[in-house]
Amino acid sequence: MSISRDEAREIAIVGLLATVGLRIGAGVFQLIDELDGQWTVRSLLGRLFAPIGSTVGILTLGAVLLIVLSPSGSVTPGVVRACRRVAALVTLFGVAASFHTLGLSYSDTLAKLWFAMINGLAAATLGGTAWWILRNFDGDR
Repeated sequence: MSISRDEAREIAIVGLLATVGLRIGAGVFQLIDELDGQWTVRSLLGRLFAPIGSTVGILTLGAVLLIVLSPSGSVTPGVVRACRRVAALVTLFGVAASFHTLGLSYSDTLAKLWFAMINGLAAATLGGTAWWILRNFDGDR
């Protein structure tokens, strides 16, 4: 069995998006696991946002770049739509993770800032960039 370049691109995009889903899902499972013991809202949110960082953002931006750097029409509209939604979700999770770090963390201010910068803010920046690119992409230019 062999696949075409177009199919390979779509499979790669779906693989990247699935990996983003696995990372976000890991946070959901960590949250569920936290419910077994003594928990607080702070601990639940910390577990939920733990996997949100630059890796999630890079995976999302990579999927978007595969779409926009492919020949026009070689990626199905459904995959493009899914990618745009994932990019928006990663942006929202990154912003939420940043607010959690800055507002609910026990750390000193400087530690909160660098932790938010390397995790939530990085995910929000990369996810937002991916979303913006797809939203404003003109395949005819």
